[in-house]
Amino acid sequence: MNARVITVIIAFCTGVSGVVLANMFLIMIIGEINRKRPDGNLESYFGYTLPKMLRIFREYRRLYPSGKLRIYFRAAFALAIISAVVSFVCLATIAIERRGILP
Repeated sequence: MNARVITVIIAFCTGVSGVVLANMFLIMIIGEINRKRPDGNLESYFGYTLPKMLRIFREYRRLYPSGKLRIYFRAAFALAIISAVVSFVCLATIAIERRGILP
């Protein structure tokens, strides 16, 4: 096995772990927000759009100014993005290498 292939496998597994962690932290954030809201005005756990995400983070920051879940979510999401970029770059170099463009 090539070192790049091993790097792709490790980066992919790290990226998937980052996405799972980010989703877990987001579910925990929604649970914390719903704990403070009345029963008729709860935030849904389904359907993640950008306006909803911004509203969730704004509400969490307002209710829990020193809350760490938002930071943990961003760190896990950054880990997933960085891992995806690393795996895409390694896959591109492997594809270019196979075509004989790079030595």
